[in-house]
Amino acid sequence: MKELKFPKAITLRLDLDRPDPLQRRPSRLVDEMTVIEKNGTEILSAMVMIEDRIIEAVSKILFTETDQNSNYRDFFVSEIMGTSDFSFSFKRRAFTRLLEQFELLGQDKIRILKADLNKLMLWRNAFAHGQVLHDQHDGYVLQYYSGGHKEQVLDDDFFKKVDSTVRNCLYVCNGIIQSHART
Repeated sequence: MKELKFPKAITLRLDLDRPDPLQRRPSRLVDEMTVIEKNGTEILSAMVMIEDRIIEAVSKILFTETDQNSNYRDFFVSEIMGTSDFSFSFKRRAFTRLLEQFELLGQDKIRILKADLNKLMLWRNAFAHGQVLHDQHDGYVLQYYSGGHKEQVLDDDFFKKVDSTVRNCLYVCNGIIQSHART
């Protein structure tokens, strides 16, 4: 299969007025940018997977798994929730509202899930629409717009936080799906 490779540009930022010392020059720029690009792609892919898990969980909550409900459930998944007419934000709200309404999770767990899903949506949008640059003081930085201009330092701590957040969301979604599976 053909692998796509397009030319890339990265902005180098040097702020001479800062009192903190320069961290380092980007000596491994190509390797590090490859990792950042792959991580950004993983975030986008993870969001698609989480969205699918949310749709599956909502359908399991609303439609018990019987042969009689199968057609209704399939229609709901493919023609209503699975369409692009409903944003991720809408699906997230429907899912968390169902969890609250039917008391399927405790309030603290729902609050954490909402916060985690919000973070993932922010990071997805930042990687989809933002720009990576190398700052001589902060290292790699993702610049993006979310209610104003923002920046996120891209380091191991950030990517560990993303990894943990994705896994936590998948764990909750899969738990709801399994708890509503036919027994």
